[in-house]
Amino acid sequence: MIKLDFNDLCIGDLVATTGLPENIYHATGKKCVIFDDRVWPFVHNPYVIYQKELEISGIPNITVLHSDVQFVFKSKFIQVHSSQTAQSQTELICFFYGIHDVILHHPRLYIYEDERIETNKIVVHTTGSDRFAKGEAVVRKYHGEDSIRVMSDNAIEAILLNYKDYKIVQIGGLHDKPLGGHSIDLRGKLSLWQTAKEIASSSKFIGVNSGPMHIANCYPKVEKRIMLQEFSQESLMRFQPGDMRNFLFQWLDPAHLYFNKYERDISFTKSYNKI
Repeated sequence: MIKLDFNDLCIGDLVATTGLPENIYHATGKKCVIFDDRVWPFVHNPYVIYQKELEISGIPNITVLHSDVQFVFKSKFIQVHSSQTAQSQTELICFFYGIHDVILHHPRLYIYEDERIETNKIVVHTTGSDRFAKGEAVVRKYHGEDSIRVMSDNAIEAILLNYKDYKIVQIGGLHDKPLGGHSIDLRGKLSLWQTAKEIASSSKFIGVNSGPMHIANCYPKVEKRIMLQEFSQESLMRFQPGDMRNFLFQWLDPAHLYFNKYERDISFTKSYNKI
């Protein structure tokens, strides 16, 4: 077995790593073990065993973290793949922990994967996590941000107009920015597993870079349209999802569609009014 430790219990950071155990098992034949019941996204994962903390020595340990220590591995990634861009977020995470033969390229919750998709239903998430509450910089200017991860009024108006004939379901926290219009407001009413089921049955997920986006990543059948409200025009000129030259860009999956807050398309992003 291989022990998985986590130093961050944020929704997105946990869910983003759920493809790791299956890839570890494929590479080593070993399952992962987790000793922390708060690490919820692996409950249905057949490659993970939950146990109470025991004084067992000799179990290899992987500490799953998202920090600058990972930059050490980037030159090696470029050397192996002849590219500075990961094909998927899961490929990047696996490479950081020594798994180079990736058979699963997306996070996976192993539940609700066969939900019937409602073709006229979209799920929307308007508001990113509150970094201030965690003592972090609200806007990380040194990584190219100039705003918080909250959809603008313009983006919300575009969603309500573009999908006026759709069933629109808003998920997220109770105090998230309201979508309004003809949307169904489920803010603060769903558990994380209920949120996953709601997303899995939709044709599209529209959101910001936050926990629910990572939950949506677990369902390849669902189209992901991500609003990059946080990036300046100058940053977007250099934007490429999965690009390891930027700490924030590298975690954005190349499989998704990305939109900006401006009136025109910029690099890999399209204008908000096309969302």
